[in-house]
Amino acid sequence: MSSEPRLSLQDLEVTYTTKHDEVTAVDGVSVDIQSDEIFGVVGESGCGKSTLANTILRLLDDNGEITGGEIRYNGRDLAEMSEKGLSRTVRGREISMVFQDPNTSLDPVYTIGQQLTETIRQHLDVSKQEARERAVQSLDDVGIPSPADRLDDYPHQFSGGMRQRVVIAIALSCNPSLLIADEPTTGLDVSIQAQILDLLKDINENRDTSVVLITHDLGVVAEICDRVGVMYAGNLVEVSPVGVIYNDPKHPYTQDLLKSIPETHDIKEELTVIKGSPPDLRSPPSGCRYHPRCSKVCSEACETGEMPRVYHEGESSVRCYIYDAAENPEYEATTNGTDEQSGEQSQQTKRGEQ
Repeated sequence: MSSEPRLSLQDLEVTYTTKHDEVTAVDGVSVDIQSDEIFGVVGESGCGKSTLANTILRLLDDNGEITGGEIRYNGRDLAEMSEKGLSRTVRGREISMVFQDPNTSLDPVYTIGQQLTETIRQHLDVSKQEARERAVQSLDDVGIPSPADRLDDYPHQFSGGMRQRVVIAIALSCNPSLLIADEPTTGLDVSIQAQILDLLKDINENRDTSVVLITHDLGVVAEICDRVGVMYAGNLVEVSPVGVIYNDPKHPYTQDLLKSIPETHDIKEELTVIKGSPPDLRSPPSGCRYHPRCSKVCSEACETGEMPRVYHEGESSVRCYIYDAAENPEYEATTNGTDEQSGEQSQQTKRGEQ
């Protein structure tokens, strides 16, 4: 991976203000997105995934506000940029986004060509004819058959999968260096989903475009992601390479998510489920926010202490008191007793804060 991240989020915090409450939907998120990777963000509904994606481009609702941290992209803090500067130089030009539902992303009263050329001419100094030629090429790049003929069609004349391809074509029309894809395969059948995932892999490999993929589907993560961030109640509780997530997950929440995936080769009478529900972010629990549902509570701090800091374990970072020997000496003793070599390595990597 590149030594310089393409995007760096540092202690990012997003708060929504309602008539009666303040809700911190993203709380202290720090992560680097490299220039050559597909980074997945997973978690249950309501955990803050889409808010995190929208925050990168400052596409928050009127009652949403970035209340802390930085969004650093190519040396600039997007959180501090003016709305005018962000719209002209970053949104759609350097960072593009594919939203969940292509039916709401495309305007039904304009042709596909009009929507594509408008985006191109807004960000690039080209003529109408050049914009149209570029639009045809963009549709061809995402696998739309007879792109020159389809340019004058309306969104309702395309299938669901084709509409999603059009949305991706619009997002890629100005060759961005970062693509944010928020649940891009939701509502698509399995074969179309596979085509969209192949397209995202091709974009990452052949266009020097980093991809942030927001999804609740761990199967999609296994298919194309290099690293994965697991979100819970506004926190990134674990960031690991995809191989670690599936073979040696660090956080109890990650472990529970994987256990809840149905197995086709092992038919069980009952599915494994995570007990309880995610917390109400208007009044989140003290300590680790997962502790009311966690079967591996290891110390009093899990329930009553501060939010766990971030510990490093190999290539992973994890927010969990299990990795704090001061709070959980039994874990340290067990690790050293069962495997001297792995225990020694664990003691070198457990301590350290992001």
